Amino acid sequence: MKRILFVDDDSKLLDGLRRSLRSLRNDFEMEFASSGPEALEILLRKQFEIIVTDMRMPGMSGAALLAEVANRHPQMIRIILSGTWDQDLRMQAVMTAHQYLSKPCDPETLRSTIGRAFALRDVLLQPAIKECVMRVGSLPSAPLVYQQFTQALRLPDISAREIGTIIAKDPAMTAKVLQLVNSAFFDICRRTANPVEAVVYLGMDAMRALGQSVSVFSAFDGPQSTRSLIAALQEHCMSAAITAVAVARAMNTSQLMLDDAMVAGLLHDLGKLVLAVHFPSEYDRILATASATEPEQLDAERAVFGTTHAEIGGYLLWLWGLPDSIVEAVTFHHRPAQSSAQGFSAVAAVYAAEVLEWNASSNGSSKGVPLGWDYFAALGLAEEFPQWAAARQRLKDGEACQ
Repeated sequence: MKRILFVDDDSKLLDGLRRSLRSLRNDFEMEFASSGPEALEILLRKQFEIIVTDMRMPGMSGAALLAEVANRHPQMIRIILSGTWDQDLRMQAVMTAHQYLSKPCDPETLRSTIGRAFALRDVLLQPAIKECVMRVGSLPSAPLVYQQFTQALRLPDISAREIGTIIAKDPAMTAKVLQLVNSAFFDICRRTANPVEAVVYLGMDAMRALGQSVSVFSAFDGPQSTRSLIAALQEHCMSAAITAVAVARAMNTSQLMLDDAMVAGLLHDLGKLVLAVHFPSEYDRILATASATEPEQLDAERAVFGTTHAEIGGYLLWLWGLPDSIVEAVTFHHRPAQSSAQGFSAVAAVYAAEVLEWNASSNGSSKGVPLGWDYFAALGLAEEFPQWAAARQRLKDGEACQ
């Protein structure tokens, strides 16, 4: 039986949750606690997959409770269900909660969030990997981009849009601001996949508060070999994002699809960043022993970790509440035929961009990612590939002339 623990000091709200979720009692075992200490006592006796807690509670806040849960029970998905709260609690929650839901929350939204949480809980089979991803509150950025970000924050007349343009260069910062916007950490409940718009919605006060927190945004300061890897990863992801947008634009898609393609391209290798930062020795061995071909690196990742960077990145973004279209494109960017996306989608755009980028970097040699003609043919898009390659080349020629 799947287990959920709800925590709130308001007995009427807990009673309301019991009533509104009664239809789920055959699928989920639900328990209710009226305080943080009571919740921790319950967790000593029984394992739960999800905890949903209020933020402002006497004695122990929701942020303090989730910090304890993250430390003692890292396998649990941590969700806040709360009303407006002050800036200090908000900043604590940024690093301890996976998602945030605003009160009042309609039952369908809550049921959907819980259902989505359970739907992908077994994506990562190896407990050590799953616990690592569950613990991730943020990821370090490429040092050069982070330096640009911190310097820009010191400018008195800098705009949120200008800050967003800098953040949109970096996978780690982009993923974090999209988590904050899509999960309503800052009282903004919007579906957006555009990091620039996300920063505009958050506003400069929130960005300066986030920038002053050493735990939210940071530059990687580890070994030079890993610094170089992260810089190269950031450059590749930026290039893939630009190419994915060129592919989507060639298909005359909507602005929403263009945003999805751009962000999914930027975040598609986020799982590599997780591995490089949290499992550096193991990942160094993979890079040292696997050849330059992406399929062989994927095989090496499966052999060492039991999964690949694609699933790790997708799992983290799902935990952080990013739009399903982004999560799916990241998770399936090496095996798009296994995704549920129909027709041209962010999955197709990112896969095409990945193929184009790798083939260009290998100069047409066998090091490129094998092109899934069957996948594009099944979508009726095989004949579009030369057009996408031409769109990418025009983009690159334009950059070279600037």
